[in-house]
Amino acid sequence: MTPVGVVGTSARAAVHSLARAGFSAWAVDQFNDRDLRRIAACAVCPHDRYPDAIPELAAQLPPGPFIYTGGLENHPHIVAELSRTRELWGNSPELLARVRDPFTLFPALAASGFAVPRLVPRGAPCPTEGRWLRKPLRSGGGIGIRFARPGEAASPDHYFQEFVEGVPMSALYGGTTLLGVTEQLIGEPWLHAAPFGYCGNIGPVAARAIPLSEFALQGVWGIDFIVNGDATYPVEVNPRYTAGVEILEHARGKNLSPVGKAIYYAPHAITFPQSGPWDADLTVAFDPWRLPTFADIPDAGSAIEAGWPVFTFFATGSTPSEVRERLQSRAAGLDHLFAEHSP
Repeated sequence: MTPVGVVGTSARAAVHSLARAGFSAWAVDQFNDRDLRRIAACAVCPHDRYPDAIPELAAQLPPGPFIYTGGLENHPHIVAELSRTRELWGNSPELLARVRDPFTLFPALAASGFAVPRLVPRGAPCPTEGRWLRKPLRSGGGIGIRFARPGEAASPDHYFQEFVEGVPMSALYGGTTLLGVTEQLIGEPWLHAAPFGYCGNIGPVAARAIPLSEFALQGVWGIDFIVNGDATYPVEVNPRYTAGVEILEHARGKNLSPVGKAIYYAPHAITFPQSGPWDADLTVAFDPWRLPTFADIPDAGSAIEAGWPVFTFFATGSTPSEVRERLQSRAAGLDHLFAEHSP
């Protein structure tokens, strides 16, 4: 069977999902983690050349189709370049440009009857009343989002969106079919995440579906939204494989028991140790349906700066709140472990 390529900021989760579906894979991402290299031919895209180097790196890997993961939806020209020589399993560059533009997306959602946060018109300053977010037009993982200052001047690379209180959620679709919903972990201090930074999912949870039939999205894609009482506020479309996919896959494998994943960010500069509780996940025979304790595991000796992602870890439980408690407990243990590994 022809392997499927996975390109983006981080490829490990999608490669594991492809394995669960019976596909082999190759990958180009920014991390080249040890558990990714165990099952896929990989190339690492240097941070200072991301994403422009991806096509030339992918050209060195086997022929066949490809999918893209988080980050590349903001670079449709890279998707277009890859699509010239490979079959694209996913949404076209033209569609990316539409659904990633809040000034196109929000009016379409409002026309479908959904409540949406207000947007400040392009080029206008931030209002002096209310609470507003300053968000990058090329957003990803919550990076660069902050509260706007009243009256702040407009920027060509950002927009102002009304801040909506509530619980952050993410819905996953396969075409027009709702596959499930997860609660998002955003800006959690116990994971040392930046404010508004994505740091995990817990699911499945019950929530209202948000159809987007007018955009004709294909394959696996997601939409992030805020639940405030009875109101649902869509805020962003992720027109590609999302971080919540593996949560729902593993939950189904465990008869829909809630599963949680959390990204642990470095509380201070870390030299990644030679060994630790993640060793078992690197030595056990690979089984795509086995829920690992740790994933996205860096090489021993890697220098990880404060605020950078270290790795991902998982937990299960009988309820979402129990899963969260177990994730928090594991994070506290990691704090103690990494306190010994400052450079």
